[in-house]
Amino acid sequence: MTIVVKLLFVLRLVFKQAALCDLLELRMICFYLFCFFPLQVLPQEETLDAIKVEADRSLKVLKEQPIPAYYISYRVQVKENYSIISRFGKLQSRNQQRESYYNLTVRVGSNEMDNTRKIEGNYFTFDQNGRAPIEYKPFALKMILWEATNKAYMSAIQKYECVKAISTISSDRAKSGDFTRETPDQYYEEPISFDGLKFDTQKWEEKVKIYSLVFGNNKDLVDGTATLNVELIRKYFVDTDGAVIAQNSIAYRLLLTTKTIADDGMELPVYKSYFGMEEKHLPSDTVVIGDAQQISILASRLKNAPVAASYSGPAILSPKVSAVFFHEILGHRIEGSRLKQETDAQTFKDKLGEKVLSEEISVIYEPQLKEYEGIPLSGNYVFDDEGVRGQQVNIIENGILKSFLMSRIPIDGFQKSNGHGRGDIFRNTETRQSNMIIKSSHLLQEKELRKMLIDEIKRSGNEYGYLFDEVIGGFTNTERTLPNAFNVTPLVVYRIYANERPDELVRGVNLIGTPLTMLSQIVACGSRYDIFNGYCDAPSGMLPVSCVAPSLFIKKIETQKKSIPFSNPPLLERPL
Repeated sequence: MTIVVKLLFVLRLVFKQAALCDLLELRMICFYLFCFFPLQVLPQEETLDAIKVEADRSLKVLKEQPIPAYYISYRVQVKENYSIISRFGKLQSRNQQRESYYNLTVRVGSNEMDNTRKIEGNYFTFDQNGRAPIEYKPFALKMILWEATNKAYMSAIQKYECVKAISTISSDRAKSGDFTRETPDQYYEEPISFDGLKFDTQKWEEKVKIYSLVFGNNKDLVDGTATLNVELIRKYFVDTDGAVIAQNSIAYRLLLTTKTIADDGMELPVYKSYFGMEEKHLPSDTVVIGDAQQISILASRLKNAPVAASYSGPAILSPKVSAVFFHEILGHRIEGSRLKQETDAQTFKDKLGEKVLSEEISVIYEPQLKEYEGIPLSGNYVFDDEGVRGQQVNIIENGILKSFLMSRIPIDGFQKSNGHGRGDIFRNTETRQSNMIIKSSHLLQEKELRKMLIDEIKRSGNEYGYLFDEVIGGFTNTERTLPNAFNVTPLVVYRIYANERPDELVRGVNLIGTPLTMLSQIVACGSRYDIFNGYCDAPSGMLPVSCVAPSLFIKKIETQKKSIPFSNPPLLERPL
């Protein structure tokens, strides 16, 4: 974008929001700019202007209705994606696509009480979403938003009537209201095209074939795949409070996948993934091939490993397992919008100012942090999906609960968002996690953690403890209707024996527990840190998140046998 277009963009925002001049004055300024500078309007930015015009036009009409709208927001997302999949050294697929979607919300009533209030047993939808034009045609986009806004408003007034009828259903709702008041912000990033990334597709097709070829000569494997996915997303957000946001999201993800089947039919996948915001963040061929060889060997070892029995006792969690552990056990329970739901267990709602972890541990969220010690973080962003700048939040300081993650859904005592209102383009926004960082003021060497584990095995009378080394993910339940528990799904688990017997690889283990009990069992943090870059699936959709965490020694954990698909082992030996 030329400097003139940037200036025009700023002028539009200033004049429309502050009303500092009339239309004639604006036209005169634009006339002189056109006369003295060559103007090259990028077509994509017509999208931003079209969204803003339509939002303001719609609210002007709808706020004059018998049941007035007081707020409208539009999100438009243009995504370009390129993926390559290779299996056992041969290209399976290549796919490049471009798609665009919109999401809008219409709120009627007021910030104190509106149609978005959740009512148990009622399932109104108050947003609209769908496909948007992939060509930059402002009129086509306006037509789609016009039609969707009408539908959203009609749905909103029906829901609002129900809200008013049972407005005393929650005293907390009455105290905190339904939507925070925020100072609108304007933010603009230059658009980036897929061509601008200078991504060499032919080079990477050869690379992924080489990576997956490593799995070709291991007859134990029923799958050996390398996948590269490059995703470029252009996000627009406009609301009638005055927020105007245009930002980019770029992700390079490389995934190695293997799978074997044990003689008893248990399917055993092993993964290795890499993330970057630039191509240079991905590792070298030497590193990837070496990792592919390691997980191939590991898959064969898992095939012949014994199945673990249920267990209760001490354990060490590697940094990546620790990251998923904290994400599930703590992260979802400090998301502010959950604490407003009467069906939620609200584990930490009344624990502000109380000790919930060891005084050595602090928990921080930093959504704008792009890297941690040179490693990219996939949970980073500048503005959330409600147009609020992502802010650092000190959740736990020296073991004491200090705050919650907040979207524009207020709770008692927290009337401002801290930039954690997130949702994929098909869902309503809710409070969600970003970049979680676990810090400890007292870090132990890994050998010290192992000694603590051995000592606790002996003291507790167990034959062995556990080392959870690799993880695929986890899930948790925060509602009252079911046990308020979590489940972490490890991939690689070792038994650690107290009698100097060699460590033993086992399979079929799930790490389970309840939050308050498990947090109280954390004894020490190790000096080894790592990062888990993954996706989190929750009511507002699948979103990228990160967690930076140290290894942990936990005095007492519980495991159960894993519930996973079973298959008949192949009757025929796999071709090499």
